Amino acid sequence: MVLDSKGKDLFKYNKEYVLVIDAKPFSLNNYEETLEDLMALNFIMKGENIDFNYTDVMKNKGKLYYKISESTFNKIKRLNNIKGIYTYVYDKVDKKEAWSTSGMLSNIGQNKSVKDSFEDKLYNELKNNESPKKNFYLDDSAVYNHEEVDIKKENKNLKLTIDKELDDKVRNVLSKEEFSKYKNVGVILLESNTGKIRSMVQKDESYANINLGIEGQGFEPGSIFKLVTYATALEKAILSPQNTYVCTGAVCKSAHGRLTVNDALTISCNDIFGIIGNEIGYQSMVDYCKRLGLYDRVLNLQTENKNETLGVMPKEDDGMNNFAIGQCMTVSPLQIIGAVNAVINNGIYVKPYLVSEIIDSNEKTLKEFKTTSEKIFSKTTSEIVRDGMKDVVKKGTGVQAKIEGIEIGGKTGSSTSSDYTTHSWFLGTFNINGSTHTMLVFIPNLKSEKGEEVGGGNTAAPIFREIVKEINKK
Repeated sequence: MVLDSKGKDLFKYNKEYVLVIDAKPFSLNNYEETLEDLMALNFIMKGENIDFNYTDVMKNKGKLYYKISESTFNKIKRLNNIKGIYTYVYDKVDKKEAWSTSGMLSNIGQNKSVKDSFEDKLYNELKNNESPKKNFYLDDSAVYNHEEVDIKKENKNLKLTIDKELDDKVRNVLSKEEFSKYKNVGVILLESNTGKIRSMVQKDESYANINLGIEGQGFEPGSIFKLVTYATALEKAILSPQNTYVCTGAVCKSAHGRLTVNDALTISCNDIFGIIGNEIGYQSMVDYCKRLGLYDRVLNLQTENKNETLGVMPKEDDGMNNFAIGQCMTVSPLQIIGAVNAVINNGIYVKPYLVSEIIDSNEKTLKEFKTTSEKIFSKTTSEIVRDGMKDVVKKGTGVQAKIEGIEIGGKTGSSTSSDYTTHSWFLGTFNINGSTHTMLVFIPNLKSEKGEEVGGGNTAAPIFREIVKEINKK
């Protein structure tokens, strides 16, 4: 089983109903004793298969399996005198959830994993698990009338950091009519000080997981990367939030004139952050990025056809004007939320993690998983960046994430994909029951409609707002 942090089963199931007819004992039915029930079976099953005829079944060998409806199942269960038949129900995992968090982890061992990858380590722990078995027995009258479910007590279960209740609340928001125009949306929620992934959902779980950039190169983060640029420049004492720079419109669509760094963050000025990037320098920026977990797998999921992305590091020739504003590079949503979470967590990078324990059938911990952390930024640097994020929501590009009575800080981001669609981002922070959380909303491959320009501020930020409201409902 794959369980959430509170021990709840994370799978979504569809119930499947099955009738089994064992031809040999079925042929022993005495018409005088069971004719009424046989005729009833015939009538019931013709509702499922118009060609069904119990006399034809008697001519077969072995066991015949019929997938039936719940209504048919309940009717056949009342036919107690027929020899050689039994019914059962099983829970079938919804294949539409194949790329959900639990769906990916349920397939451990089905694809060849890379040695020492996270999946390889989990497989070595779980490889002796056996699926539950249902056993049916014939009595002396050749009637199947006893059932046993055999669940191996030695089986081990995965316990995740996910909170199913939070997962469900995120899904509820993503399914709202107002967001129906978005084909897919990725959402990640981190407990800021522990790195525990409390929710990791995408709207369409049948697509390769976008939160991990599965089987892809990742996505340009756009302006949410400015938070990394800002923190790096502060930490290197290159600037203070009140230093001023001039935007000439070289990169921005229009000239913003002279702005403080904090104001440049609030309105997301590309010109000024490009200047700051050049002051930081290529190698320094790369060094900070690597320490923040970028350009490396976070969960280290690797199999023959299910690889978490490494991301793509920008080349020095791409220019710091681009690097500093999140262009000419790619990341996964999980990588970038982990990196920015460092400033939310007082400068400490905590590597996000998903599996907390392996437990036995009695919920006893057999193995516990820990994450790693490193101090990257000072507390002062982190406070300055967080204050800037609050201004973004109060009066900048992130105003559509604002909620009266709840303090939110955040940053919008937009980038253009290779097919000229837009990737929209909003990354922010808020409290749940007094505990600080970091959340990312990512919408890939958006197209502008009716001349309206799409970006993180008018697409991802409203979803962020509604999720925060849903989570904080009493």
